[in-house]
Amino acid sequence: MLRSLYSPAAPRQRSLSGLIAALSLTGAIAFGLSTAHVASGDTRTTRKIERQTRTFSISIDGTRRGTSTTQFRSNGSAVFLKSVSEIKVDYWVYKYHYTSGGTELWKNGRIVAVENTADYNGTQYVVKGTPVARGMQITTNGVDTLASLDIWDTSYLILPERFVNTDTATVVLFDSDKGKCQVGKIQYIGEETLTVGEGRTNCSHYKIAGDAHVDVWYDASRRLVREESQESGHKVRFELLSLTPE
Repeated sequence: MLRSLYSPAAPRQRSLSGLIAALSLTGAIAFGLSTAHVASGDTRTTRKIERQTRTFSISIDGTRRGTSTTQFRSNGSAVFLKSVSEIKVDYWVYKYHYTSGGTELWKNGRIVAVENTADYNGTQYVVKGTPVARGMQITTNGVDTLASLDIWDTSYLILPERFVNTDTATVVLFDSDKGKCQVGKIQYIGEETLTVGEGRTNCSHYKIAGDAHVDVWYDASRRLVREESQESGHKVRFELLSLTPE
């Protein structure tokens, strides 16, 4: 998620400036429709949209500095996410303010579109990722680059389906805060039980190495429960506080 809190040239995720027009199903999810309809011949099937909000605390070196909230809207193989994050560091001789807001669209276990706006203490980035014939077109502050369709967004909010039950794999990480790509390797560590609110949750633990150094934990739905990383010498933790079905 967060690449560096103390350097305006460093990475992280989450903007809502509109949805990808070609993916109209997610447009319906994002605007809060309670059902979606799929027509097949003379048969019409109604599928209920799953709604869920996850709220995370953000701590730096053991002190809580911010929060991150993600709304999930899911209909079968399509998942729409809308996230907002904020971090404030306020010392007598140093102040830092970070905000980020964005959307992601996943289909069949892969991210297929993303939009994000981030502000690193006054330095702003507007990023949009759109699928094209040759891959994923990334537009960052008006400049276009081309990335692989197999990118994994560094929000780490969803574990791509291709990594489930895989001991190790190479991964292209996409920092949707700043529109940059990195190369890493993901390794499955094992099953662990974490405390979430007042309950306990069984989670799968993965470690990411290479250009990024991150530990992530996912529940049975492949959604993020905890993330830990070292950023510019500081320990950063995203930890699930609450999970609210809607």
